[in-house]
Amino acid sequence: MKTVPYTPEYREDIRRICIETASPDNKVNPEHHDFTLMMYCDPYIDHETAFILMDDENRPQGYILCAENYREFEKHIDPYLQKIRKECPNFASRADISLYEHYQDEYPAHLHIDIMENYTGGGNGTRLMKTLIDHLKANHVRGLILGADKNNTRAVSFYKKMGFEAIEEDEGGVVLAMKL
Repeated sequence: MKTVPYTPEYREDIRRICIETASPDNKVNPEHHDFTLMMYCDPYIDHETAFILMDDENRPQGYILCAENYREFEKHIDPYLQKIRKECPNFASRADISLYEHYQDEYPAHLHIDIMENYTGGGNGTRLMKTLIDHLKANHVRGLILGADKNNTRAVSFYKKMGFEAIEEDEGGVVLAMKL
């Protein structure tokens, strides 16, 4: 396994992984499918930083996507949010990134990481995370933030193992952050 920078030739592979690792509803609900790609995938691979987890046959099996600067990302994602509101009305209320706004001065970067189930464990998430963190440090990014489902104890535990700390929590979610 290795990590490589994203290139557009892997666009459909990243989009497939996004759908495969997200809610099963994505596979049967076209509106949820489109919302997921426009909210959590396309703006990142079109404008931001991404690294791919490649298997031994050079096939993508996971990724880490990152917006390095919240203010710049606001500009990049706005057309996608507008499209969600128009084409995915049942998900319009979720077309929002304001979760990160309050923290953007201290933690300007945020991430999404997804790995195909057969490749979770064994250090692959750590490999992707370390690649991203090294990249962000080299680019003098001050901090990194993410939101997670509080009930996804496996993910929350992983982020804490990587050095993230919970900075906000409610009944359903937790915001985790790391100073770089």
